[in-house]
Amino acid sequence: MADDTADGAVGSKDGRRNSSDWPAPAGGVELVRIGQRDSLTAFDGSNALSSGSVTAANDSPLRRNQYLAQTSSNGRMKKIDFVLTYHQKHDDSVVASAGMESSEQRENELRNALIDALRVEGVDIEAPSSSGSKDLTNGDDSNGNYNGGDDIVENENGGDSSETKIKYLLLHATFPLLARYAEAIKLQMPLRDQSLVDDANAAEGTPIDVEQAQFDCALWRLFRHSSDNAGDRNDLFTAPFQKDRPEMFAIGDRPEDREDFFTSAQRSLLLHTALVSLPEFNRCVSTGAIKEAYPLHDGSHKLSASVSSAQVTGCDNDRQELNLLWVSARNWYRFQPLMLIRRYFGEKVAMYFAWLGAYNMWLLPISVLGLVAFIYGIASVWSDQTVNQICDDKTGAGNLLMCPVCDQACDYWRLKESCMYSRIVHVFDNSASVLYAGLVSLWATCFLEFWKRRQFVLQYQWDVATCELDEVPRPEYTKLHALLRGSRYCFSMVTVVFMVALVLAVLVGVITYRVAMLVVFSSISGLGVFMSNLRLITTGTAACINFVCILLLNQLYKRLAMWLTKLERPRTETDFEDSYTIKMYCFQFVNYYSSLFYIAFLKGSFAGRPGDYARFPMLDGVRLEECDPAGCQVELVVQMLIVFVAKQLLNSATEVGPPLIRRILGSRRQKQCAAANAADSNKPPWLKDHCLTPVDHLQLFDEYLEMVLQFGFVVLFVAAMPLAPLFAMLNNVIEIRLDAWKMVALMRRPVARRARDIGAWFGILTSISALSVVTNAVIVGFTSEQIPKLVYQFTDGRGSLDGYMSWRLSLFNVSDFETQSVPRIADSAAEVNVTQCRYRDFRYPPDSANRYEYSTAYWHVLAARMAFVLVFEHFVLVLKALIDLAVPDKPGVVKEEMKRERELLRKALFTHAKTN
Repeated sequence: MADDTADGAVGSKDGRRNSSDWPAPAGGVELVRIGQRDSLTAFDGSNALSSGSVTAANDSPLRRNQYLAQTSSNGRMKKIDFVLTYHQKHDDSVVASAGMESSEQRENELRNALIDALRVEGVDIEAPSSSGSKDLTNGDDSNGNYNGGDDIVENENGGDSSETKIKYLLLHATFPLLARYAEAIKLQMPLRDQSLVDDANAAEGTPIDVEQAQFDCALWRLFRHSSDNAGDRNDLFTAPFQKDRPEMFAIGDRPEDREDFFTSAQRSLLLHTALVSLPEFNRCVSTGAIKEAYPLHDGSHKLSASVSSAQVTGCDNDRQELNLLWVSARNWYRFQPLMLIRRYFGEKVAMYFAWLGAYNMWLLPISVLGLVAFIYGIASVWSDQTVNQICDDKTGAGNLLMCPVCDQACDYWRLKESCMYSRIVHVFDNSASVLYAGLVSLWATCFLEFWKRRQFVLQYQWDVATCELDEVPRPEYTKLHALLRGSRYCFSMVTVVFMVALVLAVLVGVITYRVAMLVVFSSISGLGVFMSNLRLITTGTAACINFVCILLLNQLYKRLAMWLTKLERPRTETDFEDSYTIKMYCFQFVNYYSSLFYIAFLKGSFAGRPGDYARFPMLDGVRLEECDPAGCQVELVVQMLIVFVAKQLLNSATEVGPPLIRRILGSRRQKQCAAANAADSNKPPWLKDHCLTPVDHLQLFDEYLEMVLQFGFVVLFVAAMPLAPLFAMLNNVIEIRLDAWKMVALMRRPVARRARDIGAWFGILTSISALSVVTNAVIVGFTSEQIPKLVYQFTDGRGSLDGYMSWRLSLFNVSDFETQSVPRIADSAAEVNVTQCRYRDFRYPPDSANRYEYSTAYWHVLAARMAFVLVFEHFVLVLKALIDLAVPDKPGVVKEEMKRERELLRKALFTHAKTN
């Protein structure tokens, strides 16, 4: 479902409020029920932060393993903030005694340089091993070298008997380092003086109370988690951290309390920022001297007690609480605990799940309407006059003889053979689908407008409104000359255009396959029922082939797009992701939607007529495809079902499958990992986390891409498939829990990165929303049969659809066939003396003075189609603009909170100036 805070509600400004990492409200103690958290904090208004901290006396091996073996002067243990791994075949002494330059010796030198640089930065370093741990902070290795942990051994060279040891370096960031980089990236931290908050919230009817009261009802609380887990009751104001003014912030008075000031997620962010700013670290990564770098999870995700007991006594850590409240399938209907997600994984991950939750909530009403439209189509299919005419071969048009669908090999056929096809068409193409298409276009605008409001609230609550302005450059960034940078951008554009052309070439190949299969199957006699469903069979198999081609091209282009983006050398991580996103989506848009656009807008439009068919000049004169007399709607539905639904199922399988397969069929290292974990539950956490699936800075890209492509299927072609929103919603309910399980249980903990929005994806969503108005208008106006039916009713039909199919189909003299189109005459006596057949078009009959030219009905229908598209498009666009104006992007309550925060900051600065 959605997030744990109502849309527009401010509630808590920071998810760290009632956790173990942050103080409770002023004037009292309020603790989350966490059984064995690292520290439990209280805030009494004067002594900002007091901690019952974990010390070396902690007798839990599991808890001790979360810390370095070395302790500080006051006896406090030092939390492991980051783990670096590297591979080593020989001990350093062996490498040094060899007396010659080697790659392993060079890697040792680079790691030694990194150790020295980290010491200068203020990082405590430890190298665990089976014989104990070495403190490398002060360089206590007598040989001047170091040996990391050797807990895991694997054979990397196949038949080579030499063993490669995986070594570990455990890093702990000291407070001076954290404070320095917190100030550099302007990390927002809570202020010590919260008196203004207390005075403001004490008044009755504050904006916060009013906003929250709007959603305070029994039904709403049914979907929310307990307030003990929501983390959204307190409203601590924040300001950019200043290392020279620590007394302004909610830091305890004792020196050891500084270690608890930053949360574990913030510590990983700050230490990672420090690492990537070191040239020594980047050289180690680029040369392979350092293989991996990752923060540790906060212990095991498995509950130490039963679920019911954990709900009463609490969890040991945030990871277990996420597993209980977020991953558990029993909470599928509840809102996501966004504050807890943000506290553990950071703002970037939490922003994605906030967007996904909001998107899924907005899918609910439009899914219900789509289901209603679908049920209406099924209920009315047996009473539809057009369908009954096609299926009736006695008094209706079912006995009309139709022209062959391909050259030479295809026979004449009766219209009644299209009966089942026409019934399926009516289910998706009826009067309800026209109204539904307009509603979905308006729905997309409403969703995006209200998401902008929600996003602004989250920016304020999570203190990330300006984080991208303070982003540090990427290590790979180099300032290029304008001409060189422009040439690289041009090269990227040309490459993308080439790949798009390749996708279109594949589409032409699929079209050729459909035409060829029609010819091949039609030339085979005795197929019976198979022949009556020939179009559905060829459409289905062609869609499957197209889907396989889509997957193959995706794998090829994904690597190419990454290489092109690295070639451009973007300045920041946000610039890198935005550039990569635009490249990937432009390609994916064509890759996934090109076949749908072809069927919806092009197929049958340029096929010509019997006696003058349009042909592929480069394909030996093969005829262009034609639509069934009932239209191309079913082919569009079949294509959407296979590409859209199969894509959802495949994505769900590929997201969870590879981590599980790696565990089952993984390398020797992973198998040893699994065996070690099973044999000893107290194995060091860096060993356990090393067995999990690695993550990178683009871990959320595939998640966003999947959902945005799904959004395109939902809004662009919903006129042809009203069940698309329902399928999307059901998929997303499962998707949220699968993603949660994958991140909590199967993957390493990512660096807690910040993000102020969903990046370039919002612009893409806005473009899709605008394009959906046009696509749905054209589908209803030109692909659907609703407009011709209305024209007939108000002209020749006199308010009825009787005789519609005879009016819709044109006559053709078989003597006017081209030589290569002359069909094979069947042996049946009824078809030996065929003189005329019918085809789907509006043309004058052969005995007319304007034989085979477009009839008056054609121009009437064309004018009505264009008028509908223009009216539909402008009407919906005007309503979209009105919605945009009516829904403010920034809630008033948030604006008031921002003013109060600025006032509090000025007060704190003034107090600090007077004191000093």
